Amino acid sequence: MEFSIKELTALAHLSYIAAPYPDFGGLKKDALKRKAQSYYLHDVYNLDQRAALGKPYFMTLEVQEETIQNKNQNQNQIVSFPNEPLVSISRKKTIVETATVGENRMGTVKEYICAEDYEIDIKGVIIGAGDAYPAEEVKMLNNLFNIKGTLTIVKNPFFELFGIQRIILKTISFDEMVGKQSIQKYTIKAVSEEPFFAELENRNK
Repeated sequence: MEFSIKELTALAHLSYIAAPYPDFGGLKKDALKRKAQSYYLHDVYNLDQRAALGKPYFMTLEVQEETIQNKNQNQNQIVSFPNEPLVSISRKKTIVETATVGENRMGTVKEYICAEDYEIDIKGVIIGAGDAYPAEEVKMLNNLFNIKGTLTIVKNPFFELFGIQRIILKTISFDEMVGKQSIQKYTIKAVSEEPFFAELENRNK
């Protein structure tokens, strides 16, 4: 039985999630396939930040290394993540909670500190030619992770929706897919990176 790349990615990643929402719980294969096919980037154009935040979408994702030594980005190679991975973006606030004093007082006093960096989840699969393990593609992702610097997002409307231009990769994992020696599942977690001077400007607003 043949699978599309998107269906295979959804089966590899979404089916392992422990039902965070009712419509993901106990999905049969046909229902999961419909769920996978609904996550296309063209849906994003009509969404605002609140609607898109936290939801996974299939998309072409390309990045480019950004280094202090090489400010001319055209000289750096553009790297594409294999097979349009599932990408989701989330964010949280830093809030300090202080317990209230008094026998009849309940709850805490909340002090808003800041909005933290955006957290980016990138989930995909790599398929080797024939029955061969996709060693070169795995090596490419690992080399990308080992870059000691910032990666620039290349022309991506989904990331533009949140004003994200640069990211730093934090973790990478290659999970086993039993019985699929030519398919490698991968998960990458990244955070948004804002230039130092842009951070100063935001603080002074």
